[in-house]
Amino acid sequence: MFRKALIIYIIFISATVNAAQPDLILQVTIDQLRGDMLSRHQARFGEGGIRYLLENGTVYRDAWYSHANTMTAVGHATLATGGNTPQHGIAANDWYDRSLGRRVNAVEDPQSPIIGGTKGESSGRSPRNVTSSTFSDELVLASGGRSRAFGVSTKDRGAIILAGRRGQAYWYSRNTGRYVTSTWYRADYPDWVEAWNAQGLADRYAGATWELFADRDSYVFADQDDRPFERSRGTLGVTFPHRMADDTGGSYYSDLRYTPWADELLLSFTRALIAAEEVGQRGHTDYLSVSFASTDHIGHAFGPNSLESEDNLLRLDRVLAGLFAAVDAAVGLENTLIVLSSDHGVQAAPEALAELGFEAGRLGSDEFVAPMNAVLSEYFQTDEKLVAAFQKPSFYLDPAALERAGLSRGLVASTLALEIVKVDGFGQAFTRQQLMYGPLPDSPLVRALRAGFHPGRSGDVYVLPDQNWYFGHSPDGDTATHGTPWAADRHVPLIFVRPGVDASEVYRRVAPRDVAPTLSAVMGILPPSGSTGRPLVEVLGE
Repeated sequence: MFRKALIIYIIFISATVNAAQPDLILQVTIDQLRGDMLSRHQARFGEGGIRYLLENGTVYRDAWYSHANTMTAVGHATLATGGNTPQHGIAANDWYDRSLGRRVNAVEDPQSPIIGGTKGESSGRSPRNVTSSTFSDELVLASGGRSRAFGVSTKDRGAIILAGRRGQAYWYSRNTGRYVTSTWYRADYPDWVEAWNAQGLADRYAGATWELFADRDSYVFADQDDRPFERSRGTLGVTFPHRMADDTGGSYYSDLRYTPWADELLLSFTRALIAAEEVGQRGHTDYLSVSFASTDHIGHAFGPNSLESEDNLLRLDRVLAGLFAAVDAAVGLENTLIVLSSDHGVQAAPEALAELGFEAGRLGSDEFVAPMNAVLSEYFQTDEKLVAAFQKPSFYLDPAALERAGLSRGLVASTLALEIVKVDGFGQAFTRQQLMYGPLPDSPLVRALRAGFHPGRSGDVYVLPDQNWYFGHSPDGDTATHGTPWAADRHVPLIFVRPGVDASEVYRRVAPRDVAPTLSAVMGILPPSGSTGRPLVEVLGE
């Protein structure tokens, strides 16, 4: 044990000698990027983008999330904190709040309204629900506020969670096409944000047509462009070319997220931020998180193995090249540590899997509250509605109804777990008592379920769909989705580019929760309070 500790210590000391602390830490998150997707198209990427990372970075080929609830807010929280749901508190994108009697969003905060919010704008937003500090928090604290942290994304949760409590977060408004923030961060917008919003760049895509980036014959999924199970958004349709509406009314700004242009807007905003805030140019290490979300929106609408998703990935490569070029011009890539990963993967559309002979289908969580209440009412001979809500992936029982019926929470939960698995597509169900206290086998699946369970925010029965089954709020809401512990959802890319550390490929099993403690080790600061990951020694240098 002493020898192993000594070796790790020597490696850490050598890292401080061979690789200096960077002027900028750039954390790039690609929403819904499965672990195989970069290697699948590696030969087709251009210079300066994804190829720059693959050729110059430490590439971890076997990175898997430890938790089962593979959703956007959860993955971003794990990347930010180095912990899982029990540590960072984010149980899902939304969960049912028993005290409020309604669903709450992971970054919802009525006390922090959006600055200049208009009718239809979402309620307040902040990192208040994150129970752990983030790497960005610890960096700012360790520097006495000299280091600064910024988080930007098409999605509010993609920006807010990684920016943490001590950073600044900006995100795209699907109601106005502007980039916004909340009063958690500041009282009003800086001049540069006002100037960027005044350009109305999102409006310029009205009537624009999304054409293929390359020759059609060069695409792996050239014939996957007209499938009956794909879901159109607005005027986009399901086949190329995809055309935006001619005016900005209705759902225009929301629909724009389902095109590669949303990532282009984020790149434009990020360039303006780097220039105006002099990111990485003030003598102390700054942190910038950029979370791109077009991959997620397009994957949901058309599926991962679609012509649209493939084309978007090629375009994203060029967006990343533009981002790295902007950083190089302002800070220098030789002074920048880059880490790229994803918040989760994605499963193929169940219809596509069924065509290959797999048993597959669709499940919608919104459909099961009424029938399960009917089953429980009959079983326990009560008129009470014992299930209050089903918020993916959990049933929430109603404590008041249980008390009125004179029933124990554990007994009803156990009965519900036995009943829900009778529905085709639900393979297993676990009660909160089992996940918190019960004797369960120490298997990878059980560990993943426990890593995704929060005692105060998760429900009473955790439901697990079978492999290859779509599980969303509505069975017809999207073409494809994620949120399970199966391989397609948990396997993601993980790449570090650190000046002074040679490029390499690593096939050891690692986890995205290792990112935050690795960055902390690079900077020689305290890891986030909820961190359970381990520093990746290859990034620290030898």
